[in-house]
Amino acid sequence: MSTSYTLCAQQTQQQQQQQQQTIKPSFPISEIIFIIQLLDKIELKGSEVDALLEVKSLLINPVVNAQKENKPITELLSIDFKVQQAQVLLSFLQRATLNGADAERYKRFIDTIIIAANPKK
Repeated sequence: MSTSYTLCAQQTQQQQQQQQQTIKPSFPISEIIFIIQLLDKIELKGSEVDALLEVKSLLINPVVNAQKENKPITELLSIDFKVQQAQVLLSFLQRATLNGADAERYKRFIDTIIIAANPKK
């Protein structure tokens, strides 16, 4: 019994460490604005409001700062996400409704997060 408890505790600790890990993907400012606009259009439950506002603020704050500094929309911004925040963002983005012209932009953003979360070993 002690062995299974120890194994369970180790797995829980590993999961907590993974959730606390930070990733730092970089995106053009224009792509971040595009994603914010997609998030503004998704449907969500009342219980999801806080999570949506949290991930949106992670995106909005760097964009606002870049705009204050008159940075061009093509400039790359690095955004710090905890792994769990990135997962929540990806979950919300799965609900987005796109037109075909936006598919590549959407995929590029998603792929950038996935690559940042899974660095080559």
